[in-house]
Amino acid sequence: MITPFRIMAAAGVVLAFGLFTTMSHAQSENWQVLRDDPEIHQGLTVIAVGRHMQNVCDDISPRMMRALGFAENLGDRALELGLTRREVYAFIENRAEQQRYDAVMQAWFAERGVAHDDAEGVCRLGRDEITTGSQIGRLLR
Repeated sequence: MITPFRIMAAAGVVLAFGLFTTMSHAQSENWQVLRDDPEIHQGLTVIAVGRHMQNVCDDISPRMMRALGFAENLGDRALELGLTRREVYAFIENRAEQQRYDAVMQAWFAERGVAHDDAEGVCRLGRDEITTGSQIGRLLR
């Protein structure tokens, strides 16, 4: 028997699903602005590569104040593009976006002839980045 309660519950589920779908779609559209912006993309690539280097190499560590300032500048850029801090944090925490930048990081190493899981090669590249003073190298020591 279909009761008014069941009808209301079903309507609530449909409404909630519709809202989440709409929110997800809207969020994805907002995130496309971040994906397409060269400054954001390059900055997140620098962070992903540097983080991988520091995780793999015992002799490489982050320059925390520089890294925090760099990340804050990226956040400010995202705000300039019209996103809210909440949207920026959601983007950074999103598992699919993290996987996307993991693939970007792996491609960065591959373009330099090093597999991302080759610790010796990763550390060599990290030390080279530090020595040359590249953007990645300036965030590491």
